[in-house]
Amino acid sequence: MRTFKLMMFTLFLLLGTQMEAQIFKKLGKRIEKSAERTVERRVERETRKSTDRVLDSVIDAPKKNKRKKDKRNDEAIKETENDSLTKN
Repeated sequence: MRTFKLMMFTLFLLLGTQMEAQIFKKLGKRIEKSAERTVERRVERETRKSTDRVLDSVIDAPKKNKRKKDKRNDEAIKETENDSLTKN
């Protein structure tokens, strides 16, 4: 009877250590996945921020006024026309 108890105790002790190893392995995998998700979320957030900044700078950029250029070109054309008319 005493040897039976000793064998059972040894069996439970060995099974317990093996189960702990599996638990630690699963825990390690969960920690690894959690770290990966955290890194992915951080990268996504930083990418979103930089994309928003670029889009804001494009949208809020001062628009070039084409009318001023057109007026200057029209004035230059008128002056050359006036010069050519006065020379004739």
